[in-house]
Amino acid sequence: SYISFKRPEFQNLHKAFQHLTVDPENTKGAFKHTVSYRGVNTDYALGGLHGARKSGIYEAKDGMIIMTSDVTSFYPNLAIRNKWAPAHIPKEAFCEQYEWFFNERRKIPKKDPKNYVYKIILNATYGLSNEKDSFLYDPEFTMRITINGQLSLTMLYEMLAEGIPGAIPLMQNTDGLEMMIPEQYKDKYLEICAEWEQLTSLELEHDQYQKMIIGDVNNYIAVNLFKEVTEEVYTKLASNPHNLLKVEDGKYYHAPVKCKGRFEFENLPLHKNKSHLIERKAIYHYFLNGTEPEAYLKNNRDILDYCAGVKIKGNWEFVEHSIVNGEAGYTALQKTLRYYISNKGSKIIKTNQSDGREIQLETGRWMQTVFNKIEKKEWEEYDVNDQYYLENIRKELKNIVPHLFETQLKLF
Repeated sequence: SYISFKRPEFQNLHKAFQHLTVDPENTKGAFKHTVSYRGVNTDYALGGLHGARKSGIYEAKDGMIIMTSDVTSFYPNLAIRNKWAPAHIPKEAFCEQYEWFFNERRKIPKKDPKNYVYKIILNATYGLSNEKDSFLYDPEFTMRITINGQLSLTMLYEMLAEGIPGAIPLMQNTDGLEMMIPEQYKDKYLEICAEWEQLTSLELEHDQYQKMIIGDVNNYIAVNLFKEVTEEVYTKLASNPHNLLKVEDGKYYHAPVKCKGRFEFENLPLHKNKSHLIERKAIYHYFLNGTEPEAYLKNNRDILDYCAGVKIKGNWEFVEHSIVNGEAGYTALQKTLRYYISNKGSKIIKTNQSDGREIQLETGRWMQTVFNKIEKKEWEEYDVNDQYYLENIRKELKNIVPHLFETQLKLF
């Protein structure tokens, strides 16, 4: 009942959701809507919303600041604050238990693994409501959360953009948003956010960035402001070459950096893809330290950073195609592989034993070397093909800063 919009773009979105009928057996692709507003195209679907400005570097300067705001445990709290529950479960009992898990999580520091366990429990409860085999299954409960979540966040997005002169929306994605505003309106920004919190009974967490490097809505690097730390903390942070640090007037500063999607490379959870970390690290150091990709590769000769990991199931198998003494050779490989791109080597083909389909792991001229068993060698003995990694890095850089690479890329 609190949801309302001023702009016709968002009013039309609201009406589209209000007149939506969803078949719980076939929700995929059941709703798609795009809103273009102030240079940002935001896509809405039943699973969430995603929108960002075009790829590029967005830096807070000339009196501007970048604010970032996330809703605390967004989807769980939509259920808790609105007293929503799967239809077959007693509402009071469900919301009371759900809120207990939320409050327990808040008592635990984010760096503590137990905090992550509670986060998974909270989010999985929502996720299981859309799983047919789960005792929590109730697609109406799922849709109520996702649809109202999108509309609530969009309302905040509009309130800020319309209420702050000179505001430049940068991104909104699932449970939060980023916006560049004139520094003089920071208090106004927080006042509007507080008003939204009163309307929705939800809570926002705020931070401030000095720069955002945006590939797209799911892939970006966000650099926080420099914050003063003790000399002891500074010394510990200095052991990691990826930390942004500085010393001024005898004081020590650290700027936390948030990498998301294909730019993420540190402390990756077990389920995340860790392939070709050399590319992600090179992109990071190009944008944050001005290190050219060629120079970074020469200074990082950790063979594991150059490796990719793949696995297959079912009727698929990996087959290594190679030439040995002028003869074609074929070797069946295990279903989980680690490999890197080499100057010589072989082609690894994913083959389906049922229908004969074949798919190259790396298309084109690129050769691979299987590296399941780690062997320490002199760098030259690995025979790594740097050109492969450089081309991938330049492709990503060109996506973000095309004007800097147009001439250079024509040489390759």
